[in-house]
Amino acid sequence: MTSAPEQPSPSDPASGTPLLRLVDVGALKRLLDRFSALGRVTVFLCDPWGRLLVPPSWGSAFTRMLGTSPRGGRTVERCLQTCIARGEGEDEVSCLEGLSLCPVPIAHAGRRLALLVVGWRTETPREEEALRQVAKGYGVDEGRLRAAAVDVDPFRGGSPDDVRRFAEVLAETIGTMYAQAARIEQQIHDLQAVHSFTELLTGPLDLQEILDRTARRVVEVMKVKASSIRLLNRETGELELKAVCNLSDAYLKKGPIYLHENAIDAQAFSGQTVYIPDVPHDPRIRYPEHARREGIVSGLCVPMAYRGETVGVIRVYMGRPYHFTEAEEAMLRSIASQTAAAIINVRLWREHLETVRMQRQVEAAAAIQARMFPAGPPQRAHLQIGAVYDATLEVSGDFYDFVEWEDGRLAVVIADVVGKGIPAALMMASIRASLRANLRRFETPGAAVRAVNRHLCRDTLVHEFASLFCGLFSADGGELTFSNAGHLPPLLLRDGAFAELDAEGMVIGVDPEVVFAERKLSVCRGDVIVMVTDGVTEAINFDGEAFGSERLRASIRRHAELEAEQLARQILWDVRRFVGLTEQSDDITIVAIKAA
Repeated sequence: MTSAPEQPSPSDPASGTPLLRLVDVGALKRLLDRFSALGRVTVFLCDPWGRLLVPPSWGSAFTRMLGTSPRGGRTVERCLQTCIARGEGEDEVSCLEGLSLCPVPIAHAGRRLALLVVGWRTETPREEEALRQVAKGYGVDEGRLRAAAVDVDPFRGGSPDDVRRFAEVLAETIGTMYAQAARIEQQIHDLQAVHSFTELLTGPLDLQEILDRTARRVVEVMKVKASSIRLLNRETGELELKAVCNLSDAYLKKGPIYLHENAIDAQAFSGQTVYIPDVPHDPRIRYPEHARREGIVSGLCVPMAYRGETVGVIRVYMGRPYHFTEAEEAMLRSIASQTAAAIINVRLWREHLETVRMQRQVEAAAAIQARMFPAGPPQRAHLQIGAVYDATLEVSGDFYDFVEWEDGRLAVVIADVVGKGIPAALMMASIRASLRANLRRFETPGAAVRAVNRHLCRDTLVHEFASLFCGLFSADGGELTFSNAGHLPPLLLRDGAFAELDAEGMVIGVDPEVVFAERKLSVCRGDVIVMVTDGVTEAINFDGEAFGSERLRASIRRHAELEAEQLARQILWDVRRFVGLTEQSDDITIVAIKAA
């Protein structure tokens, strides 16, 4: 059953049907002409109100002569109106002296597009007097009409039932042509809408602008009553309302929506499109009374997902019962996906900007930390000193330092702060400043380290600590007084044998009352002292082996004849060669001292 058409504008004969907007007139005319010639029937194609859309296809010369006459034209108009008034399934209408007319509607999606009216002759005036009267009545030439009447065979095109069935097939074919054209037009419209939406989201937009534009554009493109966008707060589980279009404040204040409490949104988050035919009476709706007052009837909910990540949902609402088509669902999903991509890109861009900002801060911190390291080793006639530093990050917790007194004494410090990055670097700076101050205050390694430990315990957390070795050379370099706070004992190579410079003492930053012992060493000509952080001994190669103490000793022995600076660099090179391309997790600091 097709719906009754509304009356078209009288000023536009084609305004009553979209048929000619989508189906080519020439193609229709050729199709009707071939059908007419095949069945020797007359074919009229008119709009739902009886107005011809294309010129008639005449089944015989006799019918053409009558139908194209002034009287015949008026008669055809009246007969077509009668066909429309009678409707389907009623008796044929007789027209043009025995032409039986049968109307067959052309419809699509319950809407009447046009009327195909097929006419065939059941009788034709043949007697001379009858033909004379017909010719006179229609104002046509009697001789030509008589000649045309001879060629008319009422049954040449088949039985009336055959013609009627053929007409129905033809009407269905025209309807299919329209449906295909309509689908193509809708696809083009959807593509244009999605393209325009894509352009809408391009450019440096902020997140809220993207959401607001999406909510408005969805309503415009899909011709829905309203829309809303909710994004998931992954910390609270709430689907937070971020953008709306055409929804009242009263409706928006109805209450929070949590993903785990809402079956519709949970279903959408699983990747499905959720259709709600009757929102006020759907048991899945949390606030049905608010929906009723808002005038919401049908709805559609789709996930905002991009590359496997779902960030929220888009809902559209209709103010009347409505079933969304597959094309509409596909378009909303496409819009939702593009919006999700834009949201994720904005978030990534924000993260990039934050990363750039942090990187600049790290670079600034690295530059500051670099200035804390000695510009070069101090020059002593009786001591050669070299040092190298290799950080895994821009900043680190390793450090070494030299503190000189005017009387010629020299303190050498190496330390390793727990952790990495900026926190370790800040702690390193604090230890360095405190140690420098306390060395000049107490002038002995044990007392200075104890003071630094108390300061560190007071200002740091329990998991923040450091290992440290502090050695003080006499002015002539002949004696070394040292304290060790949990650091790797420096190695002394003398006469081909190794010894460890160790003294009792735990790491600093744990126990404020700990006492750090002092030890003394008489330094002899040719002694080699090497201090390292655990980044050297714990360096790991591809097979999971650590560089270890034995390899360190072998490296020192192998390069002991080099100057102190070259010795430190060669040890570092041996470590690098050992680990190869294996990524390391700890910083490396090496200080080498040779007694001249």
